[in-house]
Amino acid sequence: MSLLEVCVGSRREFLSSCAGAVVGARYEASGVADFLQTTVLQGPISVGLPASPPAEVTQANLAAADSLMTNFMVHEGVSAGQLAICRGGKVLLSNNYATKPPRGYEPVTRTSLFRIASLSKMFTCAGITVLRSRGDLDIDAKVFPLLGIDTPAIARDKPDPHINEITVKHLVDHAGGWNDHEGCVAKDGTHVPGTGWDPMFAARQMALEMNLNRPPSRQEIAQYMYGKKLQFAPGTQDFRSTGSKSYSNLGYMLLGLVIEKVSGQAYMDFIHKELEPDCDTSNVYLSKLMDAVKDPREVWYVSPGSAPTQLKPRSSDLLPSAYGGDFIPELHDGAGGLMTNAETLAQFSFHYAVWGLGRRAAGYTRSGSLPGTSSFTYSRPNGIDCGFVLNTREFNGGPKRLEEFSSSLQGLLDKA
Repeated sequence: MSLLEVCVGSRREFLSSCAGAVVGARYEASGVADFLQTTVLQGPISVGLPASPPAEVTQANLAAADSLMTNFMVHEGVSAGQLAICRGGKVLLSNNYATKPPRGYEPVTRTSLFRIASLSKMFTCAGITVLRSRGDLDIDAKVFPLLGIDTPAIARDKPDPHINEITVKHLVDHAGGWNDHEGCVAKDGTHVPGTGWDPMFAARQMALEMNLNRPPSRQEIAQYMYGKKLQFAPGTQDFRSTGSKSYSNLGYMLLGLVIEKVSGQAYMDFIHKELEPDCDTSNVYLSKLMDAVKDPREVWYVSPGSAPTQLKPRSSDLLPSAYGGDFIPELHDGAGGLMTNAETLAQFSFHYAVWGLGRRAAGYTRSGSLPGTSSFTYSRPNGIDCGFVLNTREFNGGPKRLEEFSSSLQGLLDKA
């Protein structure tokens, strides 16, 4: 039985059944044409491609990219995805791929919304870039004093002596002192390698420690972490020097708070209103679980497993990992809580760096992963920008298949 056969019924039935569903079943369609629902942005349809792409990017190159995406999704059992390729901000290819949606969900189109996980961080970096360019923010500013946080959420906690040394730049560079690779902090407030946990995936634990009957707010998470020990002194390690081991989701949640504090606007309002005018972010939204009203354009997410709900700290109810059993997207916002489409990702990458601060930076790649989500954005040296999104991170051939697909797609784009 396929996943979509298992997950039939109302939205509630879908969430419940997905908790134990087997992920990665192959499609039962008679052929690729039965599986795909492909939309092309411009020009008459011709093998899924624009009729007259720029001379530098041939129809053969675009057809190969489309075929690569099609074959990957069919063979790896992915039920929804999008792929977009741009040059100079102009869309050359914008396709969507999907099986028939579960009941309660709309068919996938090029404007359907997918969670993008850590690709959210590039929007946060763009926000910091704008504030710095205006002279509104010094990236060497100390973060916790700027946020007005000077007291731990847990009275018995003693802040690390270096906590007030953390700067905005440290957070951008994953150099703030936290390490998601091994976990930020052990439950007793100290760090033992391999025993810690990422607070951005521990809303339930933090809520219980703070005696809350609801998930903590982002400000409360910041105050909670203000009282915990750092794993290294700020600025002494960073993403590159540690081979990515200093990666910190918490740091980018704090950067979202910095944007709000300095601008006086809510994070999403700033992203919608304050980036450069020709960079369209109107299709970037915060994915929501705590809000009963969901955007009908948001796709379904496929992920195995379940866990005690993060939404109700004192409840023993189990939820699917992508729907509240693992994380709450509203708390992640600029660290990993946004949703958009592949076309927006590719066009955004023409305006701002996909990694770090500043404008477009050639040769950089960023990826995102959450239960029910895989996302990638590339800015290639030849001027091509590309984004793709999937509604799962489970593949028939295992995680290596996504790595192989991503590498093949980049190689193909570099030949364009």
